[in-house]
Amino acid sequence: MNLVSLENDSSPHKFIELQDNYKGKGIDCFNLWEDIWVTRKDQVLGRIAAVIGVNRRIHARKTEIVAVTQQQADEFLIANHLQESAKAKYRFGLRENNRLVAVVTFSNLRYMKNGVEGYRSAELIRFATLAGYTVIGGFSKLLKHFIKEYGPHDVMSYSDRDWSLGKAYECAGFKLKEITPPATILLNVNTLERFFPHRVSDEELCSDEYIQIFNTGNLKYLLYLQS
Repeated sequence: MNLVSLENDSSPHKFIELQDNYKGKGIDCFNLWEDIWVTRKDQVLGRIAAVIGVNRRIHARKTEIVAVTQQQADEFLIANHLQESAKAKYRFGLRENNRLVAVVTFSNLRYMKNGVEGYRSAELIRFATLAGYTVIGGFSKLLKHFIKEYGPHDVMSYSDRDWSLGKAYECAGFKLKEITPPATILLNVNTLERFFPHRVSDEELCSDEYIQIFNTGNLKYLLYLQS
């Protein structure tokens, strides 16, 4: 775990180099920023527990698929996902004994201009399990349900390089399509909220309210389903 102070003088490229060096030794390295630890401690501990394999386990075959509202998805993801929630068109969960144990969200299907008539692509926006639990086969079960219901030609998703090496996507048949470059992020030092620069006014940028931090980019994955 690479612990990152808000007062660090490093760069995303040094972080990527650090991760690559550990990867060469068969070790996963994640970047934990100070503000994320302060604001998302429970979610961080849940992610660490999942990575080192000390979560309690639930088999997906013992769960049922249910549709969830945006509000239900928001509540679950805010409680269990490091990046909280986001607006989505399609939302599903896995329920065990009347308790949600996993949630996945997808975008609307978009028509793509790639030379194939009627080609439609969807984005898998969020997936999370109940903190402290690993739902074995849960990701695949929910993904297959969405594919069966809506028939996209492909499903795309982004994996945060600070926290993921994309293993779950690769196990589900996704292929690495692109590695996006690191991005500058503005952090409000009073609220510890993160923003991309285009969402902050020039006046705010000139104040002492914001500092610049960064991420290490994303891994863009695609699951091709139909030719």
